[in-house]
Amino acid sequence: MLIELTVRNLAVIEHTQLELGHALNVVTGETGAGKSLLVDALEFVLGGVADRSLIRAGADAASVEAIFQVREPSPSLTAALTAAGVDLDDEGAIVLFRETHREGRTVSRLNGRAVPVSVVRGIGVALVDIHGQGTHLSLLDPTFQLVMLDSHATDRSLRPAVEQAVAVVRTLEAELAELSADSRAAAQQKDLLDFQVNEIADAGMVPGEETALVAERDELANARMIQEACATAYEALYGDSANADDLIAQAVQALRRSMDPSGKLAGHVNALEESAARLSDAARDIRSYAEGISGDPARLLDVEERIEVLRRLKRKYGDTEEAVLAFADEAQQKLEAYETSDERLIALTSQIANAREWAGTQAWELSKARRDAGQRLSVASAEHLIEVGMPQVRFACEITQRQDGDGLTCPDGASYAFDTTGIDHVEFLVETNPGEGLKPLARVASGGETARLMLALISALRSEAGVPTLVFDEIDSGIGARASEIVGRKLWALGGAAQVLCVTHLPQIAAYADRHFRVQKAVEDERTFAGALALDATARVNELAEMLGGERNDDIDGAARRMLEAAEATKAAS
Repeated sequence: MLIELTVRNLAVIEHTQLELGHALNVVTGETGAGKSLLVDALEFVLGGVADRSLIRAGADAASVEAIFQVREPSPSLTAALTAAGVDLDDEGAIVLFRETHREGRTVSRLNGRAVPVSVVRGIGVALVDIHGQGTHLSLLDPTFQLVMLDSHATDRSLRPAVEQAVAVVRTLEAELAELSADSRAAAQQKDLLDFQVNEIADAGMVPGEETALVAERDELANARMIQEACATAYEALYGDSANADDLIAQAVQALRRSMDPSGKLAGHVNALEESAARLSDAARDIRSYAEGISGDPARLLDVEERIEVLRRLKRKYGDTEEAVLAFADEAQQKLEAYETSDERLIALTSQIANAREWAGTQAWELSKARRDAGQRLSVASAEHLIEVGMPQVRFACEITQRQDGDGLTCPDGASYAFDTTGIDHVEFLVETNPGEGLKPLARVASGGETARLMLALISALRSEAGVPTLVFDEIDSGIGARASEIVGRKLWALGGAAQVLCVTHLPQIAAYADRHFRVQKAVEDERTFAGALALDATARVNELAEMLGGERNDDIDGAARRMLEAAEATKAAS
């Protein structure tokens, strides 16, 4: 609730501070004393227009500070605070401060931190609802009307169920859209990967294969030259004419015939004999190698083609056989991922169909509950409208749907556009004068009418209005003494569910105040000063007596006292 409002240098108010109570707070005072300035100040600190013409003469700036205490923040307030990056402390304090300077600068602060005015507005809407000449007329907003109607539903679990069901649909559809994005390119990529994997697999590549093939190719291409070289080498080693083997044998025989006093020649003989053995092995290997070489042109062609296949794959997929095979493995993994995505697409399509069917069923049940609630609200509001002095006003709740092929299919077989609130568009309609027909509330209700309509509807709903603090300005416009007593009683009863601040001219309403403030104006040194003063019991009697009008006497004072006593008795009995 709003626990303190401080105003500085706003028009005739130099400085005033109100410490408000949790129930019905009433502000009274003579016409022109500045009562509505308090409402203007509250609108300003909640993010309203900064009217610099209201800066007090001689002052450079006007400022307003509002201190709220929140015990259990509503979902809308929690969302606004989260968006602003603000965490409530243990005391749940929210301090809003705005200051506008004559040169044009306006500063907004939230708990001491400078914030954009949009942040202040977002939080202000969740904290205070002002009805009168101001701008916070939430009753005129179809979104707020829908909240009020749902608060009157017999089963309040239906709306959260619809929100959850729609959230599931939206989540699944978002996932499907992401998977389906650029589906043609995805299909092309899949085809390409499939081709690449098959191309590499069909090639049957083996690491190190190209090196071996190149060696074989060179051998095949030079078979004749290699054979001739081998033949010449073999002839030199073991030919019919003088050859290396014969020459070594001659050398060995010569050394053996010679004297060898030192034994060195024997070592050479052994070395020559070992060389002869190695020459013999080499000659056999050369001859065998030459005999094994084939100059088959067909095999050479096959080898060259195979080498080209391997090199083509390397140009496309990697520098080595290992790199090409690694590329194939990676491509195969991507293919498997695509196949998993296809399976997920199929599963998602089925899940979305089921989720939409469930959401449609839930939305339809919520819509039926709203129609029932709307009928009950229309009936219940009639009595309360009479009591607040609007007997000629007729109220109705219009609930409509818009068919949409992409919407939710409901049990009636039709598809309706939807959002997280369901399939319904709700609008409050009123007929302020008989015969004019029902029209949207926003188009026909004046400030005072809206305030009394709000009071009547909330009384009919018997629930909170959705915000913790309600402000009524000019709610007594056009109502008589009898109706005003009923309005006062209803405002007090409403104070049991929300904090109420009411600016009024009628003593019948003021008598029900739990906390009463008087705004009074005075002139000192040719300057006008206005401020709000909290009244005690004696001061309240005096204020009500003055509000009753006429010359002050014992009868007037007695009437004021009896009015207070009657209001207190009614409150005690309730």
